Amino acid sequence: MELDREKKILIGCLASSFIFYHTARQIYTYINAKSQEWVPIGVVKSLHIYPIKSCKPVDLFAFKCTKTGPKMGELEDRAFLLVDESSGRCESFIVLSSFKFLNSRFITARQKPKLVHVESHIENETLEITVPGNPKLVVDLKKVLENGRIIRASLFDNLQQDGYDCGDDVAKLLSDYIEEPNYRLILYKEGLYTERTCVPDEDWWNTPVPKRKDDVTTDASLKALNERLDTKVIAYDLNIFSQYLRLLSIFQVTMRNFRPSIYIEGCLPWDEDKWAEIRIGDAHLECFAPCTRCVLTTVDPEKGEMSKENQPLKKLREFRLAPEGKMRKAHKDSPVFGVYAGTVKEAYIHVGQTAYARYKPSVF
Repeated sequence: MELDREKKILIGCLASSFIFYHTARQIYTYINAKSQEWVPIGVVKSLHIYPIKSCKPVDLFAFKCTKTGPKMGELEDRAFLLVDESSGRCESFIVLSSFKFLNSRFITARQKPKLVHVESHIENETLEITVPGNPKLVVDLKKVLENGRIIRASLFDNLQQDGYDCGDDVAKLLSDYIEEPNYRLILYKEGLYTERTCVPDEDWWNTPVPKRKDDVTTDASLKALNERLDTKVIAYDLNIFSQYLRLLSIFQVTMRNFRPSIYIEGCLPWDEDKWAEIRIGDAHLECFAPCTRCVLTTVDPEKGEMSKENQPLKKLREFRLAPEGKMRKAHKDSPVFGVYAGTVKEAYIHVGQTAYARYKPSVF
C-alpha cells in the first residue's frame, strides 16, 4: 500500500511538472511570437533635420535614414557644430598641408538658448545661414574643404571629433550673435577623426540592448505630458496657432522642445518604451536606448529663452525617471521622453507613412 502511494505521488509530481513545462513553453512561444510580429503603431507626422547642432531644424516631407542619421540631398543631421576656439590649443601641424589641429569645447542652446533661432540651408555646396537682425550669409563649402583647416572639438564625456573650420565670416556672425568671442563653426565629413560612435551599454535598458541616431518621439506621449502639466502643452502646429496662443498667454511646450528627427502620431502614450524595432516603408530601425532629456527641453523655440519654471523638465522628473536599479544608475535624474534608434536598413521615409514596431516582452 505504501509503495502504491509513493508511485501515485511520483506520477502526480511528473504530471504537474509536465503541465507546468508545457504551459510555460506556450506562454514563452506566445510572447516571442508577439514580439516578432510587426504591429502598426501610428503615422509619421513630421520629419526634421538639424544641420547645425542646437539650431533651427529644417522641416521635410521626406529624408533618408542612414547609418549616420537622417539625410536629404546635401542636408545632413547635425553635421555642423559651434565650438569655442579659445578653449583649445595648437596640437600639431602637418607640413605637407594646411591642416591645423585645435582642441575646442563645443557649445549648444543649453548655454546659449538663442541659438535655436539660427536658420541654415545647404544647396549646391553652399551653406546659407541666417541669424535674427542680420542679412543672410553664404559660405562656400568647396572652399572650406579646400582650405583644410581642422579643429578638434571636445563633445560630451570629452569625446573628440574633427571638423573643417567654416571661415572667419560665419565665425564673426555667430560670435557676435551669442555675444561671445572666438567661436568657430566646424563641419564634420566622413573620413575625419571621430570618437562619436555608439556603443550601447547593457544598463541603458532592463531588456536586452542591441549590440550595434535617429531620435523618435510620439504625439501621444506629448499629449500625456500635457495632461500632467498645470499649464497646457500645445500639440498643434505652432505656425498656425501661435498668434492665438500668444493672446491667451498660455505656457507653450511643443514637440520642437524635444527636437526629434521622426515624430509619430496615433500610438498610445509611452508606447515607445516597449519598441524593439521600427519599420517605416523599406527603412528598418533598431531601438537601442531611451532618449533621456536635459535642460534643452526648457528652451522656448519661439522666444529663444529658457523657462523660468524649468518646464517641462521639472514635470517629467516627477513621473518619467528610469525605474530603480541599473537604469536609474545609468540615467540618473534625466527623464525619459522618446527613443533612440539606429538604422539597420537604409531607405527613404516620408510624412504620412504608417510606422510598424516589434515589441519587447516588457517596458524598458
